[in-house]
Amino acid sequence: MLKTRYFPEIVKAAADYKLDPILVEAVVVQESSGNADSFRFEPMFWNRLLKGKPEWVGKNPRRVSSSYGLMQPLFVVATERGYPKTLPPEGLFVPEVSLKYGCAHLRWMMDRIEARYPTASTESKLLAALASYNGGFQGPDALRPANRAYALSVLRYYQQLQKEHLPS
Repeated sequence: MLKTRYFPEIVKAAADYKLDPILVEAVVVQESSGNADSFRFEPMFWNRLLKGKPEWVGKNPRRVSSSYGLMQPLFVVATERGYPKTLPPEGLFVPEVSLKYGCAHLRWMMDRIEARYPTASTESKLLAALASYNGGFQGPDALRPANRAYALSVLRYYQQLQKEHLPS
């Protein structure tokens, strides 16, 4: 059974960003197994993208270069989607907060893929959006293997969750 206890919160956040709540729940299962206190430090993200930027000088790499909560948005990505930099990254452990900024980022990726590749198949665009959620913006024909595997895993969870959410 993959269904999470956070489905009511997922439904609300997904609606706010015009996303399929079962797809969002599949991302939650992939990212955190439905655990709101999930945390993952991303040292390579710090070293490659943040270390030399003035706005991150003096910040604790373990806090600002980490993923938090149900959808595991990186703190930096959440701030790009509107999470106030003045709030602590740990605020993303709150289920509604993680879902809000995770959904905002997934919607942003989906819109970006749609705008850049309007003639790609719906399946290719969804695969690219999910892979991009995991590893940064990628086009439908340029999926890195690890991110493609991530996207395919989310889609497997999505199919299973669709069955689990069928009325009994």
